Amino acid sequence: MKNNMTLGIALIIIGLASIIIGVVVLNKKENTPVAAQPEKINVEPLEKESPKAPTDKEKGDDFEKFVVQKFSKKYFKVTDWTSDKFVNGVYPESNSNPDFTMRFQWKDVDKSFGVECKYRSEYYKNGVECCTERQLENYKKYESDKNQKVFIIIGVGGVASDPAELFIIPLNKIASTFLGKDFLSRYKKENFKEANLFYDYEKETLK
Repeated sequence: MKNNMTLGIALIIIGLASIIIGVVVLNKKENTPVAAQPEKINVEPLEKESPKAPTDKEKGDDFEKFVVQKFSKKYFKVTDWTSDKFVNGVYPESNSNPDFTMRFQWKDVDKSFGVECKYRSEYYKNGVECCTERQLENYKKYESDKNQKVFIIIGVGGVASDPAELFIIPLNKIASTFLGKDFLSRYKKENFKEANLFYDYEKETLK
């Protein structure tokens, strides 16, 4: 009987010890720090800004540069290049002149002529509006006062720095600000992307 009681007490002690150990282990697990999981932040991709369309002024400048590069540096020099600058309606008198004056020199030949550049991204009503009435009057006055030929060079299509078509028209052949396709076709420059512009100083023609 005494042995049974001793055994029972021993089992009770073992059971209590097991419970205490279990509680301690459980508390230890609960108190063990857990590595913090990084918080997921949803970042929406930034929208790419669309490139800004060039202004009319930028197109005009690009086309002028394109045309100037079509004259061989060996024979031609730009002697006057207008800037088209103005403030509150006040602008230099030179702004009413053609875009630039080109000087041709070869042997004993020395001649100058004016060039006005006009770029149009597309045709309008089967033609292009090359300038305003006032501009046309100014160009004709310049030609008369300076006794210099003036040529209107028009680019159509493509981009201003690389037009699809090119037309070179003597100012004295232009009677209206609107030029139809039939009229333009007479002055179309073929293979202009591969070839430079040619000036015939005897006939005073540019092509």
